[in-house]
Amino acid sequence: MLRNLYTFLLIIGLNSVFAQKIHSHNDYVQPRPFWEAYESGANSIEADVFLVDGKLYVAHEKNEINPERTLEKLYLEPLNKVNKARKRQELQILIDLKTSAEPSLQAVSEAIAKYPKLARAHSKKKYIKFVISGNRPPISEYTKYPSYIFFDHQSLKDLEKGDKSKIALVSFSIGSYSKWKGDKPMTDEEKLKLKTIIDSVHTYGYPIRFWATPDTPLAWQTLFDLSVDFINTDQPKASRFFFIK
Repeated sequence: MLRNLYTFLLIIGLNSVFAQKIHSHNDYVQPRPFWEAYESGANSIEADVFLVDGKLYVAHEKNEINPERTLEKLYLEPLNKVNKARKRQELQILIDLKTSAEPSLQAVSEAIAKYPKLARAHSKKKYIKFVISGNRPPISEYTKYPSYIFFDHQSLKDLEKGDKSKIALVSFSIGSYSKWKGDKPMTDEEKLKLKTIIDSVHTYGYPIRFWATPDTPLAWQTLFDLSVDFINTDQPKASRFFFIK
């Protein structure tokens, strides 16, 4: 047990000084949702969420919904526990809405509001953010939502008009720019395409993430070298150890 505690503290300590951020993609398929990524020092954790009969379920597809796997049980309750224990690791919970934006977002806002300390955690140290992805309202409506709700914008369009305080990051599918498989070095042409979009997002002052990226050490290193802010991975533990080795 002491060894596990030492390993956990080591990872968190190194994570606090190492700049590269890790995004645990589809985190709910991990053997231990939330905990696997959190204990690996991930900075972003993703959950696909469906609103069905007034309840928020975490699943990849609607037909895979399990009544026991709710947003509260898998993510809000564990997050509240570590928050109470004052284990203040910089973290964003990226909630990918799979059902209609407005009712789903209303339900998410109400679920978070049941945990006042979580709802306030962004305001001072900004160490916890709830970020809405997937089905989202128009950028012009971002400010309508509570202060603890942020957004994953997925276009360069309207970024200059958006309220910077409500946009947590900007994300794109890597397939829109590259067919690279991550098994051999990326071509200079592909690097230039990616670097152009990365620099554009950074010019607006936002961090960037690509989804559907190859999930190999070569891919992690290449994206790091291109200054991608969040490395998208299904292997948060392996990815974190890769960057701290």
